Amino acid sequence: MADFQRLDQYLEVEIGKEAVDLTTLNHLIRHYMLHVPFEDINVQNGWPLALTDDAMMHKVVDEHRGGFCYEMNYFFKHYLEYKGFKAEAMSATVMSPNGWALEGSHMSLIVTIDKVEYVVDIGFGDMPKFALLLHDCPKKGMHDVIGDYRVVFVDEAHYDVEKWSETEDEWKIQYRALYEPKTLDDFAKGIDFNQHNPKSPFVKGLLITKATEAGRHTMTERHLTVLSEGKKTILDVNAGNYETFLSKYFGIPKMKISTFDT
Repeated sequence: MADFQRLDQYLEVEIGKEAVDLTTLNHLIRHYMLHVPFEDINVQNGWPLALTDDAMMHKVVDEHRGGFCYEMNYFFKHYLEYKGFKAEAMSATVMSPNGWALEGSHMSLIVTIDKVEYVVDIGFGDMPKFALLLHDCPKKGMHDVIGDYRVVFVDEAHYDVEKWSETEDEWKIQYRALYEPKTLDDFAKGIDFNQHNPKSPFVKGLLITKATEAGRHTMTERHLTVLSEGKKTILDVNAGNYETFLSKYFGIPKMKISTFDT
């Protein structure tokens, strides 16, 4: 079993804050998202994914890196269970600008506290730094510095995670999840697709994003976007500066990414 005390120290969580309640859950989510970036560097470099707790512990604590949904949420699920929470993995289908992604290929979490269920997702790249109410989520949404989010049931078996679009003045679906617990094996098709298929957005290009107190930093192989207090700054990314950006904006030590070899 992974030594999750090492993760406690790395995330700078308040040791002794052991109550299994919403305050503690949100504390853990916030600290994880502020310390650990969402990133697909392993896919870009053709390296295996870190799908065990020991592999992710090394990747996060020793290498100061992160991962994408299967790595991040599966690891966080076990971390929450270590803390005494009940957490289940759910499969979801992402709504991209080009339509629905591969069905059920995203992993999200549901955490239950005193019979109340919450959506928790530290492995999506555009989610709030707190848990969302699964049932009876406010129609006006729940506010984070990067936007307003809500959960809406489509039918008894499916629910949408939505974000308010200021530009389009409407709620936009982030993903649609199946209300049914899953195991890691259930994501085998999605893992293979997102690791190897040329149609996968993670195979197509680099994506690194990390929450901050004031917003979010996001980098592709072309641009670095710094969102802070509602203001957006965009910088060009190239083979000459990306390693500096890795360190400065994401806390990732300088490393080679094969995306920039061509």
